[in-house]
Amino acid sequence: MKKFGTKQVMPLLLALLAIVWLVVGLGEFGFWVEGTGPSPAFVPTIVSVLLLAMSVIQFIRSFKEAPSKYHKDEFLFIGALVILLACVYIIGMLPSMTIFLLVWMKGVEKAPWSHTLIVTVGTMAVLIGVFAIWLQVRFPMGIILDTLL
Repeated sequence: MKKFGTKQVMPLLLALLAIVWLVVGLGEFGFWVEGTGPSPAFVPTIVSVLLLAMSVIQFIRSFKEAPSKYHKDEFLFIGALVILLACVYIIGMLPSMTIFLLVWMKGVEKAPWSHTLIVTVGTMAVLIGVFAIWLQVRFPMGIILDTLL
């Protein structure tokens, strides 16, 4: 049997996440509301079942593959996502996404300011217009904005 490493740990973590989503979704919302149709947990439940199945398959297949080799850029992206999640918790989703886009495009991708601003403004317009206004998705406000508002 090969060494136990990240190729085995990641599918196990994703399977655990899928189980949590499944339990919370079905426990709090159910799958189907009698007489009205799908519950709010309908799609998350389906996604969590698929994630669980794919995680189990990947865990089994992982013992047949070569060990992983990681590069600096992969850790840069993972670190950026961790910082983004922390910022969402502190200052909220929309300000965090704006800062992330500006920093990533200008700092990492080395895009010119014109491209950076066009992509950032376009992305924020879609997020706010489609999700916040049209679909009325409530984005996390963060600790600071919750305190101020």
